[in-house]
Amino acid sequence: MNFKRKRKKRSMILSVIALFTLSIMLIGCGTANNNSQASGGQTAKPNAEKSVLRIGYQKSGTLMVLKAKGELEKKLAPFGTKVQWSEFNTGISVMEALGTGSIDFGIAGDAPVLFGQERGLPFLYVASEPSSPQSEGILVKKDSPIQTIADLKGKKVAFNKASISQYLINEALASVGLTLNDIEPVYLAPPDARIAFERGSADAWVVWDPFFSAAELAGNRVLADGKGLVIYRTFYLGGKEFAEKHPEVLQALVQELQNISEWINQNPGEVAKLLAAETQLDVAVWEQSLRRRPLTIKLIDEEIIQDQQSVADTFLKIGLVSKKINVRENVWIPKNQ
Repeated sequence: MNFKRKRKKRSMILSVIALFTLSIMLIGCGTANNNSQASGGQTAKPNAEKSVLRIGYQKSGTLMVLKAKGELEKKLAPFGTKVQWSEFNTGISVMEALGTGSIDFGIAGDAPVLFGQERGLPFLYVASEPSSPQSEGILVKKDSPIQTIADLKGKKVAFNKASISQYLINEALASVGLTLNDIEPVYLAPPDARIAFERGSADAWVVWDPFFSAAELAGNRVLADGKGLVIYRTFYLGGKEFAEKHPEVLQALVQELQNISEWINQNPGEVAKLLAAETQLDVAVWEQSLRRRPLTIKLIDEEIIQDQQSVADTFLKIGLVSKKINVRENVWIPKNQ
């Protein structure tokens, strides 16, 4: 009797094991089928490595619109890549994040990019917007006695250190025979510089859009903008490690940036409203900013390299960098080129 019960118990155990094994096989088959269907007809490889693309953006056009619309997440889903967004106040903080590997992609103006390249930060020039020197400038109060750039001598001037603003104030002063030693620099990021300027702790403020447009529309006077003084390009930058490991993701990102920039240029009114909602700045501020700064995005070409190289050579000449910089060494070359 005991022998029969033991045989029955053993039979039940074997049946459970068989059912368990069969279920594992079926789950495995189901997973393989699901992966195959998700990859079918997409540009991503079926076994693409999952990754996170960490993007550093500022309060400015294209990347902020891309974030708000959510199109990039859809574009990168077939690659198994998720997107993580981080906001920065300045280009130099974006460069620091690229340097420490905290982000994989970011946006910054020509000056902080060169300061980053001088330090050997691991990044690549991926794409650029057209030159837009009119989208940054030097502001004074409407009733300020300062009427010319020469009048800035001995005055407190607020600007972000190692930024496009420092380059602009340097070139503006040089145009009238002055240097940074002839003014009292107040090194502040835009949010803090705005407060200092409004309270009278700074006599002038050097800044870029949308802060530039916001301050002008608030009733402040433009002493000078960047036209005739600086080139001012905005660059899209990739971390070297991410570019090497995920070139197909970077290529897809650039394509989506170009797509969204075309949509922005065709729908400036709608974009101004979208950006106003994202930043709590007036629609009029963004309408003016978009007029000043065309958002067409191009991969790095010879003209862009030469423009940035001329800025680098100027920086060396006036002592803003301590060594020769070769822009071409840090240019990203897509697989299809």
